[in-house]
Amino acid sequence: MIDENEIMPFNFFKYGGIYSGEHNNMKYKIERNGEKPDFTLTAQVWRGPYASCAVSEDEITSKEFEYSEEGRMQAIQWLQTIYDERSEEWKNAPSINEVTPVIHE
Repeated sequence: MIDENEIMPFNFFKYGGIYSGEHNNMKYKIERNGEKPDFTLTAQVWRGPYASCAVSEDEITSKEFEYSEEGRMQAIQWLQTIYDERSEEWKNAPSINEVTPVIHE
């Protein structure tokens, strides 16, 4: 289970922080987007082992949330829901030792 206490508090995002993590081969990221006063929180998930910059955009699932503590909590719940719904995908993700590096030009 993804623990809300292991994800940075809302104040972290107020200063432009980007939080990334991994839960059983499901990689994820939460970040602030938009312009003041219309900020949002965006959560993204993709299958490991690579970082988001090394996978194509069509392999990343994203969702926007309200820019608030409530939005942060909704993003964490969404991450858990995606993990549960796609558990076979995460279980079958290769380890970093099993993949050939992809070079994007």
